[in-house]
This record gives sequence, C-alpha cells and structure tokens, in this order.
Amino acid sequence: MKLFFMVVTLIATSTISLAADPVRVVQGLIRRLLGEEYILRFHYEVIEIDRGHDVFEIDTIMRFGIVLPVLRGNNGVAFASALNYYLKYYCYCSVSWGDNGSGDQLQLPEPLPTDFSRARHVMTKYRYYINPVTFSYSMVWWDIDRWTREIDWMALNGINMPLAFTGQEYVWKKFYMSLGLSDAEINEYLTGPAFLAWQRFGNLRGWGGPLDDSWIDTQRELQLKILERTREFGMMNVLPGFAGFVPEAIVLKYPESKFVKNPNWENFNSTYSGNYLLEPTDPLFKDLGKKYYEMLIAEYGNDHFFGIDTYNEFYPSSNDSSFLVATNKAIYSTMAEVDTDGIYVLQSLPFQNYVAFWDLDAIQTFLSAVPNDKMIVVDVSSVSNPAWLKTDSFYGKPFIYCLQNNFGGTRGFYGYLEVIGSDPLDAAGYKGSTFVGIGLTPEAIEQNPVVFDLMSEMGWREWKVDPHVWIEAFALRRYGDIGGSIGDNLKTAWSKLLSCCYSYYYSTKFKSLIERAPVISMDTDYWIGWQGTTTMVEALGLLLSGHNNATLRDVGPYQYDVVDVTRQAIVNLFTDVHVTFGLAYKKYQVYKKNSSLEFMQLSNTLFEMIKDLDTLLASNENFLLGRWIEAARNSAKYKSTSVQDLYEFNARNQITMWGYHQNIEDYASKQWAGLVGDYYLRRWKLLSRYMLESIMNGTDLDSNAYEKERFILESSWGEERTKYPTSPVGNPIDVAYQLYKKYVTIEDSSVTYKVLANSDMELTELGLFGYNYQAWTRDINQLRFICNVNPTCVGFNSLAIAYNFTGPISATTGVTLYLKQA
Repeated sequence: MKLFFMVVTLIATSTISLAADPVRVVQGLIRRLLGEEYILRFHYEVIEIDRGHDVFEIDTIMRFGIVLPVLRGNNGVAFASALNYYLKYYCYCSVSWGDNGSGDQLQLPEPLPTDFSRARHVMTKYRYYINPVTFSYSMVWWDIDRWTREIDWMALNGINMPLAFTGQEYVWKKFYMSLGLSDAEINEYLTGPAFLAWQRFGNLRGWGGPLDDSWIDTQRELQLKILERTREFGMMNVLPGFAGFVPEAIVLKYPESKFVKNPNWENFNSTYSGNYLLEPTDPLFKDLGKKYYEMLIAEYGNDHFFGIDTYNEFYPSSNDSSFLVATNKAIYSTMAEVDTDGIYVLQSLPFQNYVAFWDLDAIQTFLSAVPNDKMIVVDVSSVSNPAWLKTDSFYGKPFIYCLQNNFGGTRGFYGYLEVIGSDPLDAAGYKGSTFVGIGLTPEAIEQNPVVFDLMSEMGWREWKVDPHVWIEAFALRRYGDIGGSIGDNLKTAWSKLLSCCYSYYYSTKFKSLIERAPVISMDTDYWIGWQGTTTMVEALGLLLSGHNNATLRDVGPYQYDVVDVTRQAIVNLFTDVHVTFGLAYKKYQVYKKNSSLEFMQLSNTLFEMIKDLDTLLASNENFLLGRWIEAARNSAKYKSTSVQDLYEFNARNQITMWGYHQNIEDYASKQWAGLVGDYYLRRWKLLSRYMLESIMNGTDLDSNAYEKERFILESSWGEERTKYPTSPVGNPIDVAYQLYKKYVTIEDSSVTYKVLANSDMELTELGLFGYNYQAWTRDINQLRFICNVNPTCVGFNSLAIAYNFTGPISATTGVTLYLKQA
C-alpha cells in the first residue's frame, strides 16, 4: 500500500515538479527539514502573484483515491510559507532557532492532516530580515551549512528581503587596490572578523585585525553560495551600498577632495577610530562610488536594493537644509547612475538616536532629496520607538515596520506580544501610511524565539492577534500535543510568561548582575522587577511538571525552554541575594564593625549560584562558549596557529571587554557555560576578595587597585586559549529540576520557620546593625532561601521584607510573618 501511495503521488507531482522551479525549491527544503519521503506526500501548484504581493495557499486535493495536502505559492518563499503554515496550524509543529535543529518540534501526525478548508494569505510586499550588526554578533563564524539552515528558516517565515552583507570585504579590497592602495594600507583599515560591522559603519578601523586574505576569499565564496540559495527562493537581497567611509590612505591620495574626520567612537583612540568620510557633495564621491557599485554588481549580481547608512552613528557636517538635500541626493544619484532601478534602503536609527540634530525639519529635508519610489526606510525599532509615526510616514517614503528587541545578544525575557500582534496592522491602516512591510532587526538572534515567531506572522495576518490565545497554541506547537494535565500546565506556563515577560517593552539595560562588571554599589532596581520574578518561578514549576514525561524530555524546544527559564529564575534570585551581600558590606562601611562571617557566607552563596548557573548552561548545546570559540578557530582551520589565535581573540574580546580598555564592556555579554563559570566567576571573586580584605583590615576598599586588577584579569582572559566544552554535559531536564528544588522549592533546607498570620515586625526601632529590605521576588520559598543564606536574617514577611533584628510584633492584616527557629 505504501509503495502504491508513493507511485500515485509521484505521478501527481512529478510533471509540476520538473516544470516549476519554485516547486523544486520547496521540495529541497522539505528534504532538508522533514526527509526525502515527505516530498511525495504533498501536492504542489504554482499560482500567480497577487497585485504585486506574494501569496500562498494551503488546500487539499484528491488524487487516485488519496487526499493530499496542497501547497501553493508564486515563488519559493511563498511555497515555504505555505509549508510553515501547514506545519504550525494543522500539524502543531514548530521550526525555530536552535543549534543542530534543537529548536524544532517536528512530530508530524500520521496520516498527514487533510481535514481543513482552503486557506489563502496575501503577504505584505516586503518582509525584511537582519540588522547590519547581526553579521558580527551572531553570524560571523557561520559556514554554508549554518547559512543554509538560516535561509530555510527565513523562507519558512516569509522573509523575502534579507540583508546580504557577507563577503563585501572582497569587493572593498579589490576596489582599494584599483585605487593604488597597498596591502599594508588596506590591512590598517579593515578590522578583525568579529568587528567588521562597525568598520563598515565607519566606527572602527584595524581593531582585531589584520584581516587575513583567506578570510576575505572564503567569505566571498560563502556569499556567492548564500546569494544562490536566497535567489533560488525568490528573495530580493539588500547588498551593501557606498556610504563614503574610506581608509586614510585615500585621504592622502586625493588631497583636493573634502573628507570629514568623524569623532572617535566609544572611547577608542585615534589608532582604531576617527575614520574618514568622503563628503558626498564632493565630486570624488560619485567617481569612487560608481566604480564601487560596478565592482559589487559584477561580483555578486544585482537585486536592485542597496543598504546605505552614511550617518548611522555620526552627524552630517552641516545642518543647513541645502547641504542636507545635496548630500542625500549625491548618495542616491551615485547608486542610480549605475543602476537606474536601484532602491536606496536606509535605516531609521539616526532619526531615533540623534534627535538633537535630526529634528523633524532636518529629517524631511534629508529625505526629500530622493524620489519616493526610489527609497525604503527601515524603521528599525517600530515596536518600541516608532519613527514612522512622528515623521508622518517618513514624509512619503515607503517604510518597513520592524521589531528589534535585542541589543548585542543580551539574554533575558522581553517582548511586547500584544503590540507585535496588532501594531503593524495599525501602521498599515493609518491615514496616509506608506507602510510596505514588516521586518525583524535584532542585533543578535537565537533567543526569545516567541516574539520573532509572532512578528513573522504579521507578514501575512489580516486580523489582530489575541496574545493569550496565540501563546497557548504556541506552546502546543513548540512541545507537541502532550495532552492531559502536563499539556495544560505547559500552556499555563506560557500564559504566565506572557503576563510577566512578554507584555512590556524591552530595554538595552536588561542584563543580569552576574554578567555585569562587578562594583561595590550596583543598581539592581532597573530591570529585575520588570521580569516578574514570582510569576517566573511559577511558570518554571509548570514547565517542570513534565520533567518525567518520556516523550517531552526528548523534545529539543522543551529542553531549551526549561534551561532558559531556569537560567532566568537563578539570575533573578542572584539579584536579591546580592542585595544582602551589599548590605553586609554597607554595615561595615557605616559602623566599621567586623561582619566578615556574614559577608563570607553571602559571597560563597553568590559564587555557588554562578557555578550552578554554569552547570545548567553546560547541559544544553545552545548555551556553550566552547562552540563560539570553536567556530572562530574553525574559520581559520587551514591557516597558521597565529591566525586561529587571532580569531579566538576576536571571539573572546567581543563578548567581554569589547575593545582594548573596556570600551563598551559587556555590551555583548552572553550567559554561556564557560563564560559564566570562568570569566564572570573570576570577576566576582576578585571584588569579593577586595571587599573582605577591607573588612578584615579595617580599611576602605582600594577601588583603584581593584579596577587595575580587574582590567588585567579581563585583558588576560582575552589572550587565554583555554578550551571549553563543545558538547553538552548532563541532561538539561534533570539539572534544571535539581536546581529548581534547590532554589525554588528549597526541599533540602534544614531551617524551619514559625509562621504568624496577620503579624508583622514594627520598623520604628532599628537596632545598631539593623536593616530591612524588600526583595523583588514574592515567592515564599525563594524568600526562605534568601533568609537562609544570610546568618543575620531573623525572618521575613509575605510582602518580601526581610529583617536582621528582632523587634516588637504587631498585628498587620493580610501580612504573614516568617520567623527563623533556632
């Protein structure tokens, strides 16, 4: 019967498959994603584009007595979108980020579902993807296998307009050499691999270099393969345009032309920053720019979209209106003279980040220099800081509504699902709107997949999304139909995550204390409360209710989510314990009394929590420092050890010091096993040692000495070549469950408490060393943990106020008091 089914299906599909390239493309995707046998289990039909918009359909058809699911689309991306819709909404499956496919849940039902009516979705004109810095923060070490996986993910999620910035250094070097620059002059300009995004923006030069020729050649080959695959799907790539940043050697070569020396960036000195911009109004800009475009197109072909961000992080040299018009006209016309069909793609970031210069008049004047049909503005942060709204739809320029939601790869739970599921439709329907599509523009990827899953759907949705309904379906797709009470718990867990984490805007500051450079006084109230610590541990408990379910334990997304939520619960609790750590030292500072025992116990607790976090992260392949470093070294595996070491330095420096002297330190910090248990733990132990020595010696802490030693520690770590595990250690579910019992349910605690309902301590008579503080968590078990590890804590109340003195007990309605028992 199975053989008959295969033969009949082959007859039904083979003619179309051989005739229609989009069909062969989606069949290749199915082969990679589901396996060869599934190619024959779908019927494929090419349909016409809908008024200039991609369109996909899902339907059923009877062939030789067998009902088959039908995928229809006008190109490869549309077909892939149809497949993804079918997998998500009829098979309850999910394809997401995750190393080695660990983000996928592809337990397809048998037989494949065919009991549904035809669904048809017309997509927004453009579905944009990738931030220019993503190429450095996430993609820098990728090979073609990883890129193939990402392009498949892009197609499934409807992306048809990706940035294609890989391999541009090949063109730049060829271009500079054609102008007579030497290898030494070019090498002085190009940065190392992990910092190329900021060299391309005109921020840096030389840092992390020199850039090996083999890297340049290999990236060219990679770019050609990437473009072949994206174009096969029907994607329209955005190639890097000519922004005008040039090496100093060109400035010296053309002394009659006008160059602007930009200010040093992020405290980098003039060796590595203060790059030159060839003024767009200078005739040389057009001469060099045209030559560059001709070389670029000759090398990589042309999809007629060019990303050009001349003023991404710098002001123009004048705010005179005629200058702004002439400048942008020159940037556009340089491209247009080479490609009359070219579209100038501009990021909105300057208009959002440099409002002192870019007032509304300046924005309108600048944009007016380019015809409306020859420019698209990428509104990078539409969800949280929409520039389209304040500029009246960029004064007639088409714009793409984007979700950023991430800075430098900062780990945390954040995203505003209610806004994501409605605001793009509002933007499209706004009076006079020039909305032309949606985009995903995170600085780094492979985290918070839920927000990007929903945002990608806004490329075809016609109605607003109820996030409460949507997120329960998301849980079903992510883990499969587990059923029963466990299945209900998993849905409820995500509903709780929605309420505590995915109903707010994000911030650049969402970074755990563990990964921030330790100082004596650390502000702890600027992010942790937003994360909803109590609800977080409730969600974790619900997730872990399935820890013994044999089917669920092997599901990659379940393993990832359990580790991710446990990770967040630990770092949230770390912040509360850190408060007591800081108060223990503050007692010494104020009263000069020895509190070393209390301080040491709290220090050791912080260290233990960091080690436990590292153990947790080490259990899942998606949280391993070793893989990042291994990928860096493998990028130069056929080169000398010195080149491999240089690439490893790039990998280490970017996620730690980010520069030579803590320039934007910890901006791209990662909660990865190895980084947490080695680098971050060392820093915390160093601060603790200085603080303890201060207490023991009865002296003030020597901040200057501490900062100098921390700098040495951080600098030397970047030069180390310690090998870290590249494969997970332990079962992530078991590790997470043990830490849940340790930090949440506190099952092994020998400390008991006397519970007094409707009681509280009076706060009017503080003892000499007395203090009270309110924790972020309201979870009683976690409050017990915080009090347990502090030898001076005598109790706490249900309002999360902890005490280290015994005062009068009074009646307070609705407040429960928990007093330690001797």
